[in-house]
Amino acid sequence: MLKNLPKEIVKYLVEELPPFTGLLLVKTDENGIIEGYYGQYIDYFTEEPKAGKNIHDYSPALFSMIPPLVSPMVLNNIKSTTQNYADIHIIETSAEAYWVIFMDQTNEVEKIRDILQQINSKKLKIESGNISEEKSLFNVFEYLQLRVIGDKIAIIESPVPLWYKRLNHDYISDDNIVYTELFPYLEVFEYEANDFWSTMINGRLKSGIWTESTADGNDITLNATAIYYNGEKYLFIQEVEEGLDGTQMALQMARDQKLAYEKLEKAERKLKTLLEYKDKFVSIVSHDLRSPVAAVLGIAELLLNDKEEIEKLSDFNKDMLVSIKEEMLRLLDYNDKLYHWSNLELGNFEIVKTKSDLLKIIETAKRTANQKMQAKNISFSTNLKKPLHVNVDTTLFLQLVNNLMANAIKFTPVNGNISIDVKHTKNNIEFAVIDSGVGMPQEICKNIFKGFARNSTVGTGGEKGTGLGLGIVKKIIDAHGFQIKVESKINEGSQFIISIS
Repeated sequence: MLKNLPKEIVKYLVEELPPFTGLLLVKTDENGIIEGYYGQYIDYFTEEPKAGKNIHDYSPALFSMIPPLVSPMVLNNIKSTTQNYADIHIIETSAEAYWVIFMDQTNEVEKIRDILQQINSKKLKIESGNISEEKSLFNVFEYLQLRVIGDKIAIIESPVPLWYKRLNHDYISDDNIVYTELFPYLEVFEYEANDFWSTMINGRLKSGIWTESTADGNDITLNATAIYYNGEKYLFIQEVEEGLDGTQMALQMARDQKLAYEKLEKAERKLKTLLEYKDKFVSIVSHDLRSPVAAVLGIAELLLNDKEEIEKLSDFNKDMLVSIKEEMLRLLDYNDKLYHWSNLELGNFEIVKTKSDLLKIIETAKRTANQKMQAKNISFSTNLKKPLHVNVDTTLFLQLVNNLMANAIKFTPVNGNISIDVKHTKNNIEFAVIDSGVGMPQEICKNIFKGFARNSTVGTGGEKGTGLGLGIVKKIIDAHGFQIKVESKINEGSQFIISIS
């Protein structure tokens, strides 16, 4: 195999790597596209790497890692798709090719066991009185051994290293500690460590290195190792002699980049799941609502088509029956759109615009709100006296007007008034819902459409709402490509002005 490798790679294998087993070398271009490989892939990949495919298809940890920030770049104890662990070395050669070396780390479990046994043996000697705790401060490993027993909670199980004393941390034997408070960097590493521990496979995972300030103002450099061994979770923290140089800083940046990508990927999966649950909920509601609405609509149509029975009704009851039919038709249409409501929130809902009569929309909205206006003796007027056609989705725009009317009624006191004013120019229509209500301060006006309200404000008559009305108005406005603004003063009422172009 060696005779087929560049001299730079052979030199790196001989001089830089410790004795190794199960080595796999993969050659890629600057985009991570595989050009060939040497060695056995079965320890690291679930299928043979194919030329022309990206290496991160076989090892997700290498996403965006090629080209590396520095060469060589080393990623320690990366879990492979075959559930094994490997150190991954990424090297750039003078021929502008990149070589990715996978080196098996399975045997590291034996080293972990030895360290645990020796540290626990020393602790046993301290407890039995055969060695003083003060002498144990200079233990040969200089590890702080933490056994993790809960979320961010651990117990110190080793003699305390000298560097730990220099950090001015109080040593509490066998008491619970919050390790992310002692070492804030572990808040970042813990995210990766939790994934590793959840596999419940004996092994280890190294962190990057970080600095801490000692009591005397100096800095020390530390790293951590997450360990899973025979059902127990551990964190080993030790001082690193060499400190942070440029190469190590670059490596740490690469590791943080990988960790940030994994967090983003998990958040994306969770968001997709939540959206799926929401879509299922809307789907169920839409399906279950359709049947009773369709039943009422069917009865209304049956009565309206029965000439003998319809003649027995008064004009008022005939109008009510027509209103029932129209409202059921509108509700049925709106119910169909409810199924796609999540897409409306994402801005990609395909609304169906038709040539709609604005005067008819206003009259329908007035009829819907009439009972609530009568309860508060609120008068209604509009300056639009003849048909005016606009290009809108009729059902959604009517829902918008209904929501604005309901909002106006809610905040208008008894004996107040509400009007809808329409100004028509050649290229634009201004549609304004105006009330004589309690008004709003400017700060609320500026933020009134920023998301759904967490709490609904009680109206002047004690009315309660969902807090969703104006949020839905804004979604419908955005879907149409219209503009809306609010003008209001306290105790002088409010105007919601829609610009239809």
